[in-house]
Amino acid sequence: GVGKTTLAETIFHKLSSKFEASCFVKNVRENSEKADGLHHLETTLLKEILKEDDLSMGSTSVRKRLSRTKVLIVLDDVSRSMQIERLAGDRLRYGTGSRILITTRDRGTLGQTVEEDDIYEVEVLKPDDALQLFCSRALKNNSTRITDCKELVEKAVAYAKGLPLAL
Repeated sequence: GVGKTTLAETIFHKLSSKFEASCFVKNVRENSEKADGLHHLETTLLKEILKEDDLSMGSTSVRKRLSRTKVLIVLDDVSRSMQIERLAGDRLRYGTGSRILITTRDRGTLGQTVEEDDIYEVEVLKPDDALQLFCSRALKNNSTRITDCKELVEKAVAYAKGLPLAL
């Protein structure tokens, strides 16, 4: 892909120490499709944040504790707005200064849940950057010069359409 998860992981690792609690929920789309998957993700999230087992989001005491806790939460690969609502809730659910970062393949998933000004769209690489990345990986331990295979390299870079993972 374009690197949304990698970017989210980097941000999470750099910033998590500035929060009272943090949780990176990976593969929300895939995991929520499993039997009782969304409930399991919710339980895991609460356990990570509050450091306790057997908690329920419906509990008044849990909601109170969450509202006083400054958290960093990453929801990776969300595919439905209902997943955001269930796992992140509204802005008032967590303490002042809390941040929730969401990655998704479809901007429409964010719908009414996320304000337009709060959306950052990761762009594909520019052609020159894509070429540089490809050459640094494909030709790094090779004595082949780019001029020797220029046409093939250009085709490969064009085919990848600026997606770092494809390069």
